[in-house]
Amino acid sequence: MKKQKSVLVLFVLLLVFGLVSAGCAEWEEADSTAATQANAAGDEDDTDAAGCESYEEEVEPGVCAYTIDCDDAKSCELWEAKMIKNMDKWFGELTYSEEWDIDEKAAELDPDEIASYKVKGNRIELKPKNEDEQYYAWLWDRFAWIIPYERRQMINRFEVYDHADLMAFVVQDDEDYDKWTYAANQIQATYETERVMTDIHEFGHLLSLNAEQVDPNVSAKNCKTYMLDEGCPKKDSYIYKFYQQFWEDGEDEDENRYVTEYAMSSVYEDFAESWAYFVMTPRPKGKSVADRKVTFFYAYDDLIMLKASLLARAASWMDRNIEYEE
Repeated sequence: MKKQKSVLVLFVLLLVFGLVSAGCAEWEEADSTAATQANAAGDEDDTDAAGCESYEEEVEPGVCAYTIDCDDAKSCELWEAKMIKNMDKWFGELTYSEEWDIDEKAAELDPDEIASYKVKGNRIELKPKNEDEQYYAWLWDRFAWIIPYERRQMINRFEVYDHADLMAFVVQDDEDYDKWTYAANQIQATYETERVMTDIHEFGHLLSLNAEQVDPNVSAKNCKTYMLDEGCPKKDSYIYKFYQQFWEDGEDEDENRYVTEYAMSSVYEDFAESWAYFVMTPRPKGKSVADRKVTFFYAYDDLIMLKASLLARAASWMDRNIEYEE
């Protein structure tokens, strides 16, 4: 779950249904799928059949990503640091979060569902018939472009909703605990970098709470680790290891020990925010608790390799969806 940093009155800054907001990172009204967006990008002579540029590769049907120039965790960490430096230069600070003014009463209301679709593979069951539906398809396309298919197979439903504060969320299915819903607010952040950061945050929840990490069928009585709403974390799970290092002694109200203020709200959000900073920033050089929460993920070679994939895909998405000033 990802919320706005403060509260949202300036909805007029975002022309929601397929228009651009505030001059950076607009949605261009075009075809609704990631594949057709890729085909529309670049000059014909510099692209392949999928629409990928010469410096990209087609990592899934219709999905382009920057070519990753590394083959193990050590070399990938070096490549990632260079890539982040370039992305900061091309797109602006990747972790920038815009301040918003929000109606506090509206923020306390439950999300108002607008649309809901089944997810099948890379697609949602939607054939857009109007501008609004094209926009909903684009919201899904972004998530599906950035997050590799093999890492999000637990998602079986995509929802669009309206809310004053909540930017996006994932939730476990009430009937099939192995399945999840990914939901996006129709009101999106102004900048594409923040939208991408939000998707990576939400994926952090899926990464840590999926059925391979957390057993949804174990009762609180039989849980030997730390019972969560989604189930009992396995002893070697990411979320339990994170909990043992940073939350076992209880909550800490020192905001300097968190990467963001929002991370203070729970171990769930602390994990997801720290994960997003792990992906979108170089390895911290300091030794603060907040820094150690980010470096926590470097203990896992597979997550370092995953970071490279996410950065490569995010860079290609931003190339296609951020409007540059001449």
